[in-house]
Amino acid sequence: MEKAGLTGDVFEIHDPEEKDSIYFLLKDRSHEFTIGLSDVLECLKFAEEKGEVPELPEEWWYMLYGMYPQLSVHREIEKNNEEV
Repeated sequence: MEKAGLTGDVFEIHDPEEKDSIYFLLKDRSHEFTIGLSDVLECLKFAEEKGEVPELPEEWWYMLYGMYPQLSVHREIEKNNEEV
């Protein structure tokens, strides 16, 4: 699997239709593409749930849920798994 690296370029887009306002430019050998901050945070939440990174304070995640509601989906899935 080819890995992409950060180029160091960050774009700030103020568009209410977009789910993110900050995008990071990444590049592999033949492509350039962007990833939004919410996608990075979703990856972090997934890694936390899998035990790949230390657990972050719930208060920190609650602040982000207000800014990025799609992150709370992981929390709902986690709750449902605990109830089973």
